[in-house]
Amino acid sequence: MELGYTKYFLKVFLSLLDRKKDRAAIRFLYRHTTFRNIDQGETLFEPNNQAANGKIIYVAEGLVNGYVTDENQEQANIWLGSAGSTYICDDFSYTGHTFNVLAIERSTLFIIDHCEFEEGCAWYPVLDSLFHFYFLYHAITDVNNRNILFRLQNIENRTCLFRRIYPDLYNRIPPDLLISYLDPDSTLRSEQNLQLDSLYGESLLNNQSPQRFTESYLD
Repeated sequence: MELGYTKYFLKVFLSLLDRKKDRAAIRFLYRHTTFRNIDQGETLFEPNNQAANGKIIYVAEGLVNGYVTDENQEQANIWLGSAGSTYICDDFSYTGHTFNVLAIERSTLFIIDHCEFEEGCAWYPVLDSLFHFYFLYHAITDVNNRNILFRLQNIENRTCLFRRIYPDLYNRIPPDLLISYLDPDSTLRSEQNLQLDSLYGESLLNNQSPQRFTESYLD
């Protein structure tokens, strides 16, 4: 399985870093990355585990749902992670909250300790650029998508926007999970029609494709 993880790692980072010039940085990143496969329905960590604190979680392949559980075991779904998505977890050590990831599909994840990554950034400035222009960019994009989605005032508009920002996910996630993003305060009713193609409008979000950053610091 190590060979499989290496393949995913190189597929991602050799497109962003220079194989020769950044060889030492690539080796550092590889040594400080934990690789995990999680099957459909499996969680990344044990329940109520604080292991996610301070971690950068990157989805190399698959589809996952990230959620926060509070001290009363109430769960809030906050992150849909598909290939290329990134979540930077806060430190919940001083709260009763925990963050975890559930695999919607079999998924391969990279897990990087944020403090260890910062140490690498001090040694290899190219990793600092990697963090800000790749990991942080994708993490902020995911958070912004969620915040915009939750601020819309009705399920029709949320459905329309969801299909806009997640065009390949609408039919891949279970209905109960879908409704937690489209209408968090309601339960899914059997007669509720979520197929709202007629409302799918360009005006809801002027969404742009992620920009490559390689040339900004590798030239």
